[in-house]
Amino acid sequence: MWTFCLQSLVREYGWRFAWRIGVRHPLRTIEAFREADRIEDTGRGSVEVGQGKPASAHGDPPSIVGVGFCLKPVNPPCPSGRADHDCLFLETSTGQDTPGVPVPCYPCAIREIGTQALRAGAAFYVMTSARDILEDVYVPALEDRRFPTGLFVLCRYSFRPFAVGLLASGMSARLIPLGPGDCRDYRTWLLADRGNKDEQTAVDATGMAGVESRFRGAAPSQALRIERRGNVFFPILGDPAA
Repeated sequence: MWTFCLQSLVREYGWRFAWRIGVRHPLRTIEAFREADRIEDTGRGSVEVGQGKPASAHGDPPSIVGVGFCLKPVNPPCPSGRADHDCLFLETSTGQDTPGVPVPCYPCAIREIGTQALRAGAAFYVMTSARDILEDVYVPALEDRRFPTGLFVLCRYSFRPFAVGLLASGMSARLIPLGPGDCRDYRTWLLADRGNKDEQTAVDATGMAGVESRFRGAAPSQALRIERRGNVFFPILGDPAA
């Protein structure tokens, strides 16, 4: 983890994180490094970090679910593009597999996880760069007390540095590792962080079971209504006729 963080300090994400979070909350950030360093760097299972808080300060969903853009299909290609926060299925449908759904969307893990998360009342986020995650997740959690809890599907290589951001911003979360195609060293991670990831990753059966267990027992809404605020998808809760 320390090599990862030191290499990142000379890059935009590193100095942005240091300025937006580290300098303003030094004690919390130091403790975040200590706690993240205790995460096992081996194994294939999910990891829990932080201690959960009951609700968001704004009445928004208390949880956010984030997945790597590298889960987007490549053959045939995702109709929303590759290294972006977009999901055509979530932006244009009600969560139903209708005849008009593009063919690449049917087997897409982003469609599946996003629909589950939003139906359960969580916000949903397609993760691209560390810089965007800082601005879209960590900073709002720290400054506005949004997203006190979360679930994130990402390469295990980045579990520890990712946990630093979560913990320093006051979040708790479950981290679920990607399966085949994940980044396993800093070079491949940095390329993916810049949007250069041609290989499609996957979530194995254990990972999907971990996602599903998070939402098991949640009462799904009768119709999935979604709005996008910036780069994050939010469920519109309540009675549509109200």
